[in-house]
Amino acid sequence: MEVRLDGGNPISAELRIMPREVPEGLDASFNVLLTSCFHWEEDTGGVVGRMVDDIRKVYQPDLVLAAGDQVYLDLPTLKNFQDDLPWLADKFEQDYRRNWTEESAYAQVLSAGPLLCIPDDHDYWNNYPLPAPHLQNTWSEEGRGQWALAARRMCEAFQHYDSTPFGAPLQFDVEPLSFFIADTRTFRTPDLKHMMTEETLQALTAWVSHCAKHGRIGIFSTGQSLLMEKPSLFGRTTEDTELPNYEDFGVLMKELERLMREAGDLLLLTGDVHWGRVTSLVPTDSLLSGRQAYEVISSPSSLVTTVGSDFFARLRQRFSGNAWERHPEACEAPPLFAPPGLQSRFQVHTEHLQRGNQVCLLSFQRRGGNVEVTPRYFPLDQGAAPVTVKPFLLRHGE
Repeated sequence: MEVRLDGGNPISAELRIMPREVPEGLDASFNVLLTSCFHWEEDTGGVVGRMVDDIRKVYQPDLVLAAGDQVYLDLPTLKNFQDDLPWLADKFEQDYRRNWTEESAYAQVLSAGPLLCIPDDHDYWNNYPLPAPHLQNTWSEEGRGQWALAARRMCEAFQHYDSTPFGAPLQFDVEPLSFFIADTRTFRTPDLKHMMTEETLQALTAWVSHCAKHGRIGIFSTGQSLLMEKPSLFGRTTEDTELPNYEDFGVLMKELERLMREAGDLLLLTGDVHWGRVTSLVPTDSLLSGRQAYEVISSPSSLVTTVGSDFFARLRQRFSGNAWERHPEACEAPPLFAPPGLQSRFQVHTEHLQRGNQVCLLSFQRRGGNVEVTPRYFPLDQGAAPVTVKPFLLRHGE
């Protein structure tokens, strides 16, 4: 397709439409590229762009799911931003243009297939909407309001292009899969009561019923992992709040439990934590006998700069030769997942851990009435081989 504005040179664009169903056959698959957390200053050489070009030669993504921190609006860390709405809006627009339009870098990722974005905290500021100790603009209610307004307008302009209102969950089927993409960051309340709007919770309930009625396998995606432990007051003040910190987390989990009970297996897709992981969850409740849930995390695609600790990490890297010395070690999931108020408890098994800059490609293939999923992690390092994780089967309810 070509677009021409005001008699200027035509702009060419390739448009791809997602398939209506997961294909059958050994050589056919529905491919989802999962990515999160890109900081342009750490990939000025365009490594992620070249790697995704190589991936597309073998696995063409049918969907690109950008699961949070598509920009880092709160950087550089030690710079005092003007407490002025036009200045903030201009600064944030420049951040997006650097992150999203460099053809050799993240633009290659975002244009690799139909794109869905989930905003998380750095698409606003670290630990949004709570004050951040190192960001003076967030110390007052007025300062937070101006920053939030400018960031949200940029998010609406760059990350939202659906006919639904900004922040509404995105839902679609690729038979027999059904996706629910939830923004659990934009509408958080500072009192930790709500991470989702009432409209989102109602849509979630309707989606679970849809999956049960039509025999769909549920895929739920948000900007943070559901399996993270609840941070202490100190942790959520200095770093970030997690989903379990919010009162409506229990409502969310009850609906996902109902999905497993009435529809079938569940797949969770997310980013955020600066490492990758594949986890399986087996319920101990007899009502969910035979059901399983899985979580796949892919993070980061370009690790954010961390003032102070990066200096010492680079010193260690000189001696160790480890390209990922600045990256945290991937964390195993807690062996038991037991959110309050649920009937079920889940035994948790860590199937794979991935360290370093990465993207993950998930290939979905029909296996009778079920779907087999193969995660492949691509380390974003020239010459590094992809890591194929043992496939797992998603089954819908009988």
